Amino acid sequence: MNRVRHQLYITAEWISHYAQSIEAPIQTINGHLIAPATMPIIFWQEFDIPWLVKIEPLIHGSQHFSYETPIIAGMTLDCELTLTSVEKKTGRQGGLTLYTHSLVCMYDGDLIVTAETVLISVGDGV
Repeated sequence: MNRVRHQLYITAEWISHYAQSIEAPIQTINGHLIAPATMPIIFWQEFDIPWLVKIEPLIHGSQHFSYETPIIAGMTLDCELTLTSVEKKTGRQGGLTLYTHSLVCMYDGDLIVTAETVLISVGDGV
């Protein structure tokens, strides 16, 4: 299985806590807190990701966020995390496996954000 779904309710407290943890300013729109642009990276903590269970440690390779509209407190997001590719390479330290993921979050049927993330395993990988 290379696709998992999860519904996330975005609270003002969650946004505030995350913003403080990365020392980002708190922003609002129409009196509602706006999530920092990088917040979707922590959405992974809410998923059970079967294809990464036996792969440790992982190195964060890259990430890219593409927004249609900001994430705002009070939204319930329908999110889908997909493993889009697995690529083996040879680095200076030996074998590397690159796991490319796409996280797509929707609100009321509308696309909010797509986050592309590459995680790297050093060694054989799985």
